[in-house]
Amino acid sequence: MKHPVDPTVDCVFKAILGSNEHIDLLLNFVNSVCQNDFIHPITGLTILNPYNDKEFLNAKMSIVDINLE
Repeated sequence: MKHPVDPTVDCVFKAILGSNEHIDLLLNFVNSVCQNDFIHPITGLTILNPYNDKEFLNAKMSIVDINLE
């Protein structure tokens, strides 16, 4: 039986992994996805305000979701 909530949907994924309440789950997920990219596992994550307003009229707004330590 398939679960009625699909974790691959963006808003569900963000609700599960995008809060400090589930920071350990996010840390485990990132280490699993990136296990072949780093010598040592990531030991901490900081969830940031993802919206960085543009500083100049012609600049673009950027969005950053996590900061690796």
